[in-house]
Amino acid sequence: MAAPTDKISANKMFSKRRLFNDPAFPIYISGFLDLFGVSMILPLIATHARDLGASPTVVGVLGSTYGAIQLFTSPLVGQWSDVAGRRFTILVCLVMSACGYMMFAFATTVVLMFVARLPLGIFKHSQNIGKSYLADITTKNDQTAKIGHFNAASSIGFVLGPPVGGHIAELKGGFYLVSLLTGAVFLLNFVLIWLTVPETTSRKEKMRRNYSSADSLRQMQSDELNFSSKGFMQAVTEIDWHDLWDLYLIKFLLGASVIVFRSNFSLMLQEKYHTTPAENGYIISVNGIVSAFVGFLTGYIADYYNNNAKLLLHLSILQVFVLLCLSLTTPLWIFVISLLPLGFVTTISRVSGTSLTFERGSKEEVGILMGFQQTCMSVARMLGPVVAGIAQEATSSGPGIVGAVLALTAVLIMIIRPQDPMKRSFKVKKHI
Repeated sequence: MAAPTDKISANKMFSKRRLFNDPAFPIYISGFLDLFGVSMILPLIATHARDLGASPTVVGVLGSTYGAIQLFTSPLVGQWSDVAGRRFTILVCLVMSACGYMMFAFATTVVLMFVARLPLGIFKHSQNIGKSYLADITTKNDQTAKIGHFNAASSIGFVLGPPVGGHIAELKGGFYLVSLLTGAVFLLNFVLIWLTVPETTSRKEKMRRNYSSADSLRQMQSDELNFSSKGFMQAVTEIDWHDLWDLYLIKFLLGASVIVFRSNFSLMLQEKYHTTPAENGYIISVNGIVSAFVGFLTGYIADYYNNNAKLLLHLSILQVFVLLCLSLTTPLWIFVISLLPLGFVTTISRVSGTSLTFERGSKEEVGILMGFQQTCMSVARMLGPVVAGIAQEATSSGPGIVGAVLALTAVLIMIIRPQDPMKRSFKVKKHI
């Protein structure tokens, strides 16, 4: 009879073997390499542009350029992956991203930094295409777990990248070394996908195989594959915007407040606290660890409140005070400690805000409601860096103060127009 310890060891070996044999495992490694490479250079871009003579506003425009291009190219690249295949699309995105990051190694002027952002804005969609690949190779019941593993692996990369990039940046010509290393990481990622990931049948091909007749194929193409502006506008007009406009404004304001604060974050640390690139890397890494840890507690906190509207209001009030504290504090150690509750607030408020959208809208509208939520955040990412740059022209604490004002505006809207669906339906009945 086998000992209990032998059974445990056998189960561990079986679990490891199953993990390595999982066809999704290379995609997990790809997600790790992706954010590891990105997080090495991302905190350094703003400070390097400043060293080249860019003002905080120009640095903000540099960040907004990337967000603006992504806003328009994301759906196009996603649809392209439906037709050309996930593997081919990931490979193209990885090699073009590698070229973009390596272009930073030759960016000796601010203009060249803008040029280097162009291929990244167009092709840096490997994370989203990787998730689409996982959706293609897994059943619907396993998709949530697989994407959760992918996000976890990617988060580890984002935690490790900033300190590594920060230490290298302190060497002579450090930014250019980090740029080349980031490009090399993406090329390594390209080789990984090329050697280990097979092509999947694209969504479009699968759908075509399910339709035998030409009539069915034409109907499928017109309804499913091609974007219908008429159908889109019809869906928009069917949503009760009279009831939902405030919710979207609240989510935009809360998202924008954090984006404005975190835009030019490394530049703010350098100018206000005279931190080194390595110290900036560790600060960003700690914030990532907190966000990842809080993710495991989100369900318990939501269950404790059992009211997403109330939870979102309380988190928003806390967000106002945390941003004010981050803006007004002088010692660096207090600033770092104050970052911890901000990670707590942003992680849980994203989930509670999404759940509140589900509660406020009908099941038939969930898809388009989530689409508009993503659009709101994309616009915030596009405008946030510019607003942060302009605020930073006045004071290094400007982005945090503007973020606090935006969050306070969201709180006031929630007080004037309660977001709890039960309270809103009661008011409607009372008026009737």
